[in-house]
Amino acid sequence: MKLRTKRVEAWISIEGATPEEVAKFLVRPLTPQDISELLEKCKKTEWEKGQRFAEPDWFRFKMQKIYATIIDWEGVEDEDGKELRCIDANKKMIFLANPEFVDKILDKADALYKDVQDNLEKESKNLLTAQPGTVITK
Repeated sequence: MKLRTKRVEAWISIEGATPEEVAKFLVRPLTPQDISELLEKCKKTEWEKGQRFAEPDWFRFKMQKIYATIIDWEGVEDEDGKELRCIDANKKMIFLANPEFVDKILDKADALYKDVQDNLEKESKNLLTAQPGTVITK
């Protein structure tokens, strides 16, 4: 039986204000382990009355998720029509100016990972519930 051992990477398309405006994004959805590790890295520690409290820094977590998920893009331009390179500074700039747009990308990437996981689970269940063959016992 072949099992997936490589990370999922895929190009997804996101429409802009008009159907003619389409940008393509190469995404690598994060695994649950990736998310857990990112969340652990993005904790901020605060002290209150001699006690230490560690809380997630949600902005930092979101930015790290964006940096890790979006690998490349095509068709992304600034307001003047100048093509933007896929670098962390531009990812941050786009998120700060268009958070809903970036959330669409992340949602599609998360759905891509979920679809792959669901398909693997279905295949696994099919293997377990397959009609048994004839068993010969002595």
